[in-house]
Amino acid sequence: MNLFDFIKNKIFKRNGGLTKSSNPSDPRLTFITDDEALRIEKIREFKVWYYGGASEKLNYYTNQMVYGWAVNPIYNRNNLNLFWGQSVKSTNFKRVSSDIAKAIIDTISNVVGKPTIKCLDPRIEKIIKDNKLIYRLIQEARPMTLTEGDGCWKINFNKAFSNIPLVEYYGSEDWEPIYKSQMLMGLIFKSYYKDKKEQDYVLIESRTLEPDGCLIEYNLYKIDKNSDLQKVDYSVIPELENLKDNDRFKINGVRKLFAVPNIYFYNPIYKNRGKSLLDGKITLLDTLDEILSIASQTNRVSVPVEYFDTSVLERDKQGRPIIPEKYNRNYVAVNGPTDGDGKSKGQGITTTQPDVYFEKYSQLAQDTLNYILIGNVSPSTLGIDIAKKDNADAQREKEKQTIFTRNSIIDPETDSLKELLNEALLVQDYMDTGVIVDKDYDISITYDEFANPSFESELEALGPAWSQGQISTDQYVRLLWAGKLSDEEMLKEKQYLEENKQKDDIDMAGLLNGEGNSEGLPSEGRSEGTTPETEE
Repeated sequence: MNLFDFIKNKIFKRNGGLTKSSNPSDPRLTFITDDEALRIEKIREFKVWYYGGASEKLNYYTNQMVYGWAVNPIYNRNNLNLFWGQSVKSTNFKRVSSDIAKAIIDTISNVVGKPTIKCLDPRIEKIIKDNKLIYRLIQEARPMTLTEGDGCWKINFNKAFSNIPLVEYYGSEDWEPIYKSQMLMGLIFKSYYKDKKEQDYVLIESRTLEPDGCLIEYNLYKIDKNSDLQKVDYSVIPELENLKDNDRFKINGVRKLFAVPNIYFYNPIYKNRGKSLLDGKITLLDTLDEILSIASQTNRVSVPVEYFDTSVLERDKQGRPIIPEKYNRNYVAVNGPTDGDGKSKGQGITTTQPDVYFEKYSQLAQDTLNYILIGNVSPSTLGIDIAKKDNADAQREKEKQTIFTRNSIIDPETDSLKELLNEALLVQDYMDTGVIVDKDYDISITYDEFANPSFESELEALGPAWSQGQISTDQYVRLLWAGKLSDEEMLKEKQYLEENKQKDDIDMAGLLNGEGNSEGLPSEGRSEGTTPETEE
């Protein structure tokens, strides 16, 4: 039984065989031999493109060309013609890796930014700090979720290692969800180990919701050359020996898995998993690398070609001509053989250089890059200047696609972080007292603004509308200060504006009734009925 079959059997057994699967008559599956293997193959391909580097890509596609795509040969027909696949056969060829996929994902992750987490329970600060949660979110979880399509946060609680809950992130290959009637009923995690003899093992941890709590089980398996599994004792891996008498236990009182999936985009093919930001972009990314590689080769062959008589070259100790270096040419004046008149018979050095047109490659690369960015990120976010405009409104227009993608990430990430931290506090209660009671901690998560109008421009736009009565004071304060002031500070701001507006209305009324001078000051010392003209 291989790993995937084991997981499927465990899912069916745990859920009474009610887990939904793809329609077996779906035309998409006609030429697909193993759909789960295909999903894993795509995840690994996405990761290779995110890691970047010509050697990583060449290594992956060499493996795929030899036997990787043979699992689903008909489905992978187009992949056989990818530039990186075809170039496997070439040896004397420089391959150029643009690594634009990594640039896109890292840029979007940085644009989403650092979340600000607030909670009345002071224990949350230690949980966040000791787990380096913010750092790992920005550097690990968020980029990998964008790359692979999904991931999962898991909370570990073992006082032998720490007195606080330890949070661990699992990539898409290493976790499996268990659904029943569209509800997440369990999770399976895979952790891999090696012994001193380089034998591979996998620890499978399952967490399943029970009527009165959560059941947690561990099983250690040896993986043979055919990926078949054989259950073994925990003693083969010293660091797992503590599971010998504690490989199955139940947490009563709370029906939670103490693990939270992290998914940003809906996957229409694998509905219980997430969609990668690189989905549908691999062929374009491959084309960009092909264009840059050909352009590099073209640049190389356009180097001036020099022809010289070997008689004019320096010679080594054996008397053989020393050929000049390819890129660093140094010549020494020597006398070649002479004819009867005493003139050198050595032929002079001649140089030729072909005419090569690079413009078409540059334009094609730019067009391909634009297609890659569609739906993901604005070119200006990556520092690509597409218009010679630098005013704030033009910049925000150029950043629109980035803002859309950013908002699509922030909403689900906020929900998953809130659930994760709430469950971490519940686990902290369990570790401190041995008892767990379900409750909702008030956790707020906010993100910094990105590409929003400056405060001055907002004030310039909203101020006249408020002073002329076109919007209410409540709406004015909400639009101007939302997310920047607390509720108490917002209330004070409203009161201040209302009081000053009433005062201004009274002063204006006094001016209209002739009760003040042109500067809005009291007309002291004037008699009734007099005007500035009659006073003079």
